Amino acid sequence: MASIYKRGKVWTANVFILHDGVRKRKTKSGFTTKSEANKWAIETENKKINNAISREDGLIVDMFNDWYKVFKEPHLETKSKTWYKTTSAVLSEHWPDKKLSEINSMMFQKLINEYGSNHVKSSVAHIKNMISAFVRYAVDEDFIFKDFTRNVKTYSIVESKDKNLKFLENDELEYLTDAVKTNDALTSHMILTAIFSGARFSEVAGLTEDDFDFNNNTITINKSWQENDREFKSTKTKSSNRVVDMPKDYMSIAKKWQFGKEHAFESITGLPPTNNAANKQLERILKNGNCKIITFHGLRHTHASYLLANDVAIQYVSERLGHSDVNITLSVYAHLLKKKRHIETNKTIKLLSNL
Repeated sequence: MASIYKRGKVWTANVFILHDGVRKRKTKSGFTTKSEANKWAIETENKKINNAISREDGLIVDMFNDWYKVFKEPHLETKSKTWYKTTSAVLSEHWPDKKLSEINSMMFQKLINEYGSNHVKSSVAHIKNMISAFVRYAVDEDFIFKDFTRNVKTYSIVESKDKNLKFLENDELEYLTDAVKTNDALTSHMILTAIFSGARFSEVAGLTEDDFDFNNNTITINKSWQENDREFKSTKTKSSNRVVDMPKDYMSIAKKWQFGKEHAFESITGLPPTNNAANKQLERILKNGNCKIITFHGLRHTHASYLLANDVAIQYVSERLGHSDVNITLSVYAHLLKKKRHIETNKTIKLLSNL
């Protein structure tokens, strides 16, 4: 008999089956409606009646690699492929001889705890999420009966870099802006574009001359440049495709630049400068001004932090950054918003006291 229940905002279905003389529970969650969960339960019950539930087992490392090659590798960029290969190496190190059916939640939590003993939380989350995605596939395909990753928590004792180190203060931002405005290096042009747009490096490198609208003072971001693959690709998410309003002063400066044939910022190689070259230029300029050293990505944080600190609505900042959800913006800049919360609290209490 199947059991169907709601867990948070999604539905879960349980079906009990007999395997090798042992009664086991097969569970699947994530259904958006009760009817979807019920449909899956009925189909599974029918398979049970017809003795159609099969089970495939093997070394978890081999099965993970097979799943990656078929379902993931063809659709991924180089950076993402590296994370899957890292995950495969972690599985090889911890469970070289373990079959998929032998793994349970406690073993997986131990793996996460060990990995988290010398890696930052974001790295641990990458590993956990990729293994979890594979395990959900294995459950769907009836290779195993239960998702052993579901109740495992991400763990790390290694502190991430302080978010406060990732963006410039106002005086540093003003110095950097003035410095790159009068510098003719391609990397300086890219830095100035990032300062005023908040775009990612791959998005700035992916700009072409046609993306600059000097009549309406906008730039269009609808692709990214992947320097490892040396080709244009789609943006990070669908919402990353956007038209960004730019200051007239910036557009006046950009109008004087010599754009390349395929890339707005095109070096003598016919390609944009690399992320490493842009970071070196940024570091040189910041060192000359005795400023905090940040990376090119830190310009994106600087852009957002500057706007939020000056009371620009977070919904608009999120849209400008191309985030798929305002909650992403809230989570990334929570440290900054906490500082403003104190100001808003005092303002609120003062207003209410006047009633």
